[in-house]
Amino acid sequence: AMIYDKLSNYNEAIKNYQAAQKTLAEMGDKVRMADSYFWIGCVYSNQSNYPEAQKKYLAALKIYEEAANKMGIASCYYHIGNTYKNQYNYPEALKNYQASLKISHETDYKEGTAASYHYIAMVYSAQGNYPEAFKNHQAALKICEEVGKKTGIADAYNSIGEFYEEQGNYPEALKNYLTALKINEEIGYKIRIASSYDVIGSMHGKHGDYSEALKNFMTSLKIMQEIGNKEGIAIAMGNIGLINSIKGNYPEALKNYLAALKIMEETGNKKGIAKGYNSIGDIYKNQHNYPEALKNHQASLEIYEETGDKGGIAEYYNSIGGIYEAQDNYQEALKNYQASLKISEEIGDKNGVAVGYVNIGTIYGRQGKDQEAIKSHLASLKINEEIGDERLIGIAYSYLGQDYTKLNKYPEAKQYLTNGLSLLKKIGAKEYIKDAYEGLAKLDRATGNYQQALVHYKLYTDYKDSLFNETSSKQIAQMKAQYESEKSEKEILQLSNDNQKLESEKKISDLLLKTKQDSLSMVQAENEKIQALNLYNQQQVILLGNEKKFQQLQIEKDSADYAKQKAEAHKKQEELTVLNQDKVIQELELKKQKQSKNYFVAGLVLFAFLSFYIYRNYYNRQKLNLLTLRNKIASDLHDEVGSTLSSISIFSQMAQQQSKETIPLLETINESSGKILDAMADIVWTINPENDQFEKIILRMRSFAYELLGAQKIDFEFVAEDEVSKMKLPMEVRKNLYLIFKEATNNMVKYAQANKAMFAIKTEKKNLTMTISDNGKGFDMNKSSEGNGLKNMKKRAEEIGADFRIDS
Repeated sequence: AMIYDKLSNYNEAIKNYQAAQKTLAEMGDKVRMADSYFWIGCVYSNQSNYPEAQKKYLAALKIYEEAANKMGIASCYYHIGNTYKNQYNYPEALKNYQASLKISHETDYKEGTAASYHYIAMVYSAQGNYPEAFKNHQAALKICEEVGKKTGIADAYNSIGEFYEEQGNYPEALKNYLTALKINEEIGYKIRIASSYDVIGSMHGKHGDYSEALKNFMTSLKIMQEIGNKEGIAIAMGNIGLINSIKGNYPEALKNYLAALKIMEETGNKKGIAKGYNSIGDIYKNQHNYPEALKNHQASLEIYEETGDKGGIAEYYNSIGGIYEAQDNYQEALKNYQASLKISEEIGDKNGVAVGYVNIGTIYGRQGKDQEAIKSHLASLKINEEIGDERLIGIAYSYLGQDYTKLNKYPEAKQYLTNGLSLLKKIGAKEYIKDAYEGLAKLDRATGNYQQALVHYKLYTDYKDSLFNETSSKQIAQMKAQYESEKSEKEILQLSNDNQKLESEKKISDLLLKTKQDSLSMVQAENEKIQALNLYNQQQVILLGNEKKFQQLQIEKDSADYAKQKAEAHKKQEELTVLNQDKVIQELELKKQKQSKNYFVAGLVLFAFLSFYIYRNYYNRQKLNLLTLRNKIASDLHDEVGSTLSSISIFSQMAQQQSKETIPLLETINESSGKILDAMADIVWTINPENDQFEKIILRMRSFAYELLGAQKIDFEFVAEDEVSKMKLPMEVRKNLYLIFKEATNNMVKYAQANKAMFAIKTEKKNLTMTISDNGKGFDMNKSSEGNGLKNMKKRAEEIGADFRIDS
């Protein structure tokens, strides 16, 4: 049972403890019966089934008290205190820990005394009574050092590290954690070493150092895999999933969470299962798959309520509030966030309180209650600064910036948004970096800085697209399907194994009989094999004698052949001397021919190089001349023709204003000059060499759409792949592509009566594809159009060899 417990196979552990308990009952050994109750309680506690664990501890306590077993009584009080602490019932936990401490003192049970001090300190720390917490931690450390119990010393340093971490003193916390790790490495107890890496990783994660956190979690995972500790593997996988989720890598996060959940279900760890469902629900919420998110969060709530885990219930309400917020149901979102905040305050969970305030502030902001929003966000910021959580500080800054933008307090808004973005970029929290850029875009727009607003809006959409895309959704769906499939296959395999077990038992008896008969046959066959081997050995001796005689004759023959070969070699040596003289003469002749050839080849190479250099120089000069000409044309068009057209437009407007009557001709001149100015601006922009990069075209398209559609209050999304931005197209192609885009967008605004639009530019099989769509009324494609817009777009597409398609 103990081995199964160490391996986190809790169901098998309970099964074996109960078998031992049955035998002990038959023997009438009450004290060891109490031990069994106690250990079964520990298993239930490991599974986070605290009500069932308390029942077993109380059953053990009753027997220990009857037997006056004080050490057993102290251990029971201590573990009952743990169950209350894990359910956030700190008064009851403290009461039981103090009872354990009293008995441990009376019996001079040093280890029990140290453990009681340790957990009393944890309760005081959770209640915010830090002086008492530190005092008890030091008392626990002193006793462990006196008795030389290294595991206890390591636990004490870990606890002191947690104390410093809760106060936001990360350097001191890390110092104590590393001391605990060093002691655990000296002991060589791998599960404790892995746990130390987990604790250090969690601290780095809370501090926003996700690279260092991931490094420690990976080390912990490797150790847990080496020793086969299933629950440790699951915890490490869950921690790695959390880091990937914060960094916006949702497919990888889901993969980690599903692996952890699978192990927790195998071991029956209810707290781990609930946490797994909650984490998976958060992934689906971030991917906007709200039905799946609700399904997983509901599964976690059932387990949290069953085990009395108040912290888990608070986390559930927060998650449900987030789903309602994403669906714009602010009333229900606020209701759930407030329920979560209330529980977090009851159990003294500062991180939960901070998260609750920031969420409630966000809802107030969406409801237009900006002063209430600022109040909540400042409350959250204050707590986050106390505990040193950089991620939550960055989020609070970002939301405060958005609140102040709404109140037209632009300097304060900019400061908070800039500080928030800096922190969030430092720790790589993509989900909230996206929100910070959106806040900056709104601030820029409110202050009239439209160019910077466009830049920030582009960054916002880039981060949004990187977080939520079709590929990620497909990967998540595939992993979920694979998990469900594996779960079903496991159940089918279990049924199949049960059926096969009955068949196997029947076959065993038949195999035993057959094995006896086969054994007799094998003995007989072995005797025959030995006789054959003896005969083979005799034949080998005869063969070796003959082989020796043959080798002697071969040596004599080789000697005669050697003498003959020596004479022939002397003769050939004389012939070779003559041939060598001829060869030297031929080599000198060949060397002379080779040198002549090399000189000729070198001359050709030099000539080719000079030719290429001259051509390249000429080509670059021509290209430079062309670029200079394009710049001059663009400049002349802008300065001469553009200024003249502007003058015509202004003079026509002035004439119209001075005239008492409306003159249609002046209106026509004004309108025509305006159109020519727009067309001229497009031509000047196209000719300018600085705009050869396709990224400039995309920015111009975004700017045009932003101005035109924004004025008509048409929502739009503009998606351009990164590969497209790197493309470089000829001037004629850029010009026609942009004019097609412009004509289509103008037609949409004039005729479509749409309120949503979509622009997409991507590459498909080395082809560039531009798609423009809207949800407007459309038109009958079978009826001929009187205007030139569609004809011009089709003509421009043909000029650049493009395929032009319309679907309406």
